[in-house]
Amino acid sequence: MKTIISASGRRETVMVKRSESADAQKIDSLISPEAQAVFGRVNVIRLLSCWVSE
Repeated sequence: MKTIISASGRRETVMVKRSESADAQKIDSLISPEAQAVFGRVNVIRLLSCWVSE
């Protein structure tokens, strides 16, 4: 478990799970059209591989 603090100061405790490429399709479905309009298309596989290599 890890406690994170948002920019507004809100604290939350979250459970962290190691993601695998098999999770990419489900993760991709969580990205809203609004977020995609702001940030563009996110390559979830690449994002996961960056996190794993750190």
